[in-house]
Amino acid sequence: MTDARRPEPSFDWPRPAPRDQGGIGTMRGRTIALAVAFCAGFGLLSLRAIQIGLFRPVDEAATAARAAVAPPSKRADIVDRNGQLLATTLVAHSLYADPKRVWDPVEAARALRKVFPEMDEASLVEKLSSRSRFVWIKRRLTPKQKQAVWELAQPGLEFIEESERIYPTGHFAGHVIGSMHPDGTGINGIERALNDRLTTGSGAEPVRLSLDMRVQYILERELGEAATAFRAQGGAAVMLDARTGEVIASASWPFMDPNRPEANTPNQQNNRVTNSRFEMGSTFKVFTVAIGLEDNIITPESVFDARAPMRIGSELISDFHAMNKIVSVSEILAHSSNIGTVRIARSVGAPRVREFFSRLGLMEAAGGELLENARPILPKRWSEITAATASFGHGIAVSPMAVAGGYAAVSNGGHYIRPTFIARDPSVPVSSRAVLTPATSKTVVKLMREVVTGGTGKNADALGYEVAGKTGTAEKAGPNGYDSNRRVSSFAGVFPANDPRYAIVFLLDEPKGNAESGGAATAAFAAAPSVSRIIARSAPLLGIAPNRALAQMEPPRAPTLQSAPPPKTNPSQKATQGEP
Repeated sequence: MTDARRPEPSFDWPRPAPRDQGGIGTMRGRTIALAVAFCAGFGLLSLRAIQIGLFRPVDEAATAARAAVAPPSKRADIVDRNGQLLATTLVAHSLYADPKRVWDPVEAARALRKVFPEMDEASLVEKLSSRSRFVWIKRRLTPKQKQAVWELAQPGLEFIEESERIYPTGHFAGHVIGSMHPDGTGINGIERALNDRLTTGSGAEPVRLSLDMRVQYILERELGEAATAFRAQGGAAVMLDARTGEVIASASWPFMDPNRPEANTPNQQNNRVTNSRFEMGSTFKVFTVAIGLEDNIITPESVFDARAPMRIGSELISDFHAMNKIVSVSEILAHSSNIGTVRIARSVGAPRVREFFSRLGLMEAAGGELLENARPILPKRWSEITAATASFGHGIAVSPMAVAGGYAAVSNGGHYIRPTFIARDPSVPVSSRAVLTPATSKTVVKLMREVVTGGTGKNADALGYEVAGKTGTAEKAGPNGYDSNRRVSSFAGVFPANDPRYAIVFLLDEPKGNAESGGAATAAFAAAPSVSRIIARSAPLLGIAPNRALAQMEPPRAPTLQSAPPPKTNPSQKATQGEP
């Protein structure tokens, strides 16, 4: 048996074509090259990042600029009682330089002066040549200025954003609104007093003030014109809502523009309504009469001897316009008798006079929310003589705001309400303290009305609006006693007398007579006429209708100047002689 082998199976599958060895090498080389290039590039970038992060110095100029300004933030707006915008915040651009990056300081300075011609070229060159990495050039540029600087294309000049506080009404109500430091904190006014409330964030509601800017414009214009006409050292005027204590208008002269805080002098920054204290003279006689009436010690018909000066200890009390007769309480106010007022004060007693003045807010700071709020200067000891001189506004110095609050209290039915610059919520009861009965309050207003219709306050009347009030001309104290050549002339009052709604105080510090006043600078001429114009113009805006019968009456005549000079006092003495 033959051994026969089975043939092995054969598979005839297609075989791949032979590879091109040269093409494979080329692709492999490219891949390797790309990988190497990528790794090298990534490595270089990484090294550069490490170099920047570890070895390159921080941009000192930009860091210094950010440190020099507060980041832009939204500070709450301030508006008046009617919603008129008084203060708002915008984003502004400020210009700084990095001197190390400035190519040519002289050229750059000359270029900048084309945009800011008020700048000194030498000072600019000095700044731009500094070794510092950061110097301010100008803060808070206008958009036009920013564009002009950008077009200069000067290396080393940069911008940074910061907040800018804008006051659309300018100097009107400037002392009340206040101004801001560059760092975003308040300097004075509401901006300072309510700084925390104003910086609560972008969603903060506007702070609504009690001011009515329509009345503010009137008050401020009259104050400025009177202060200029009488060449006064200063002035103050304020109007209160007697029923709520809200400050409707408040002005201090010289004025202050919060848009330019760096340009306002200390004299301009002083708010004389709340932060200055004056011996207010005869305006205080109303308070003395009020407590006498309240305690049933006097009536309007009570009479006192004013035939001759009276002496209390070493002090001689006399009248500026001596009547030399027995006078009634009505005449004491109408003709401003110091002698009669002192006799009333002595009948009331020094402790009671002091207590009543305290309840009227005259012995405390009365500036509302403002921090520029001076406390009064009071007698160290309330003796018979200090109570006597205080009864006609000497020996005690208070702010005009305090007097306005006192007049509101004695005329609104007898309730003292602390003044406020914030608009009240009508649904919330007003906090007050009783100081007089309604009957006494009504009598006091009637007596003040007689001062205007037949006494020293005639020039304050505004036909149809029944002004009631009292003039006050007080000599100012100096190192050698009281100086008859330096006076404070004021008028304090309320309107309308038939239903008092508003209290007003108008004051000029050291006014000087002019041709129009016949050389007089007493309150009857320097203060009362301005009050008349303020009330005549503002009463319609406040919704007060004129009394038609009174409006048709002949205007009152101005009081005549006295031909004889007032009797002199011993300058070493306390004030013993006030003026109307």
